[in-house]
This record gives sequence, C-alpha cells and structure tokens, in this order.
Amino acid sequence: MSKLFMYGTSLEGIEQLMVMVPNFQPRRSGIVINNYFSCRGGDEDCKMSVINVDDSCKNCGYDDWNFKVNMDKKIYKDLVMDCFGRIKNKFLSARLKELSKSFKGEVFLNYQHKERFYNFLQEENCGIDNISSRFLAILFLLSADKNLWRNSEEILKNNRIDLKNICLKDTDTNTYALYQTVKTISSGKECIKINEIADRDLIEDMTFKAIINSALINRYGAELFLINK
Repeated sequence: MSKLFMYGTSLEGIEQLMVMVPNFQPRRSGIVINNYFSCRGGDEDCKMSVINVDDSCKNCGYDDWNFKVNMDKKIYKDLVMDCFGRIKNKFLSARLKELSKSFKGEVFLNYQHKERFYNFLQEENCGIDNISSRFLAILFLLSADKNLWRNSEEILKNNRIDLKNICLKDTDTNTYALYQTVKTISSGKECIKINEIADRDLIEDMTFKAIINSALINRYGAELFLINK
C-alpha cells in the first residue's frame, strides 16, 4: 500500500514532491516547462502534450528539417534562445545567459557523466543516431547523477522506461529535480516548472545545465553533441 494519500490520482506527483524533498516549494502557478520540451512550435503554435514528435509536427506544421541541415552553422547560444528565448522570466533569462557564456563545447557535466552515457550505449549496442531524441534526453539526465544512475541503469535496458521502480530514498533536491525533469520528458505531464528551474536557491548550476541540455537534446537530438561553440 502506498504511503501517499493521493496515490493513483492526478495529485500524486504534487504530494510526492512536497513530502520527499523539503526544499521544493508547494506548486504554484507558473510557466509549464513541458511546452518547451516538446514541439518546436511551442505552446502558442502547438498544443501537443507528447514529447517525442516527428521532424514535421502534424499539429502546428513546423518543419525541423532545415534546422537540422544547418546544424553545423549553429552555436550553443542560438539553440538555447531558440528553445527558451520566448519565456518571460528574468531569473531564467539570467541563468541562461550565464550558461551560454560559459559553454566551452562540452554538453556533459563532467567526464564521469559522459562515460556513463556512452558506456550504456555501447553495452546495449545502440547507435546514437538510431535512438529517439526523447530516450537520449532521459539517458542524459539519469546518467548525470551518480546515485540516480545507480538506481535507474537497469530499468533503461532494452529502452524500457519504468520510472516508478527508481528508488528515491534520501534523494537531495538537485537529484530530485533531475528525476522530475525525466518524468516531464517521459510522460509529457507537468512535473517541474520553469520558476523552479530558474531558482538558484533550489537548483544548482550543474543541475541547471543538465536540465537545459536535456531539453535541447530532446528537441534537436544527437546533433546537439556536435555543437562545439
């Protein structure tokens, strides 16, 4: 029996968020990050709730092909602005500006993060260009944190994503933020908001980088790893 009173209802995620990580504040109104993790048409142009969309969005008609063809001409700042530039949140804008300025050609947080990510693909004999952008983004997030990866590596075998089996005992705020972003990408449901991601007191810089880069991976796929400036 679940310890959550709201288990199985639409409020389960909110109750879990409030009882497991004290530093997260109760949910309030704000910009839903799900809209910026899916179709490049954005919330105003496309009301799709799914995350893993085709290059041509059937709802808003956006064609991503030209963008991918010209990927070698893009810089990191362009992608960040293309994905999040329309959001009116001064705290997020400030963090994104700092993140873009500090980018030195490395999407991963550190060598260990990169090693976990590519070792998994190698062990599973998966070509990075043959995997959905959504799965790559989830793998990127889960492998960003050592403890989160230890508890989730096995559930990713054979491209299975069963987040309920990930143990979150003694999870800190930053690890939990990564997990909530994984849930957002995986389910298309609102599990973390922009105002939470923008909060420096809530989410540290390295976690912020992982979350933003996962959004870019989900939108632009493996091409993001080719960006070096």
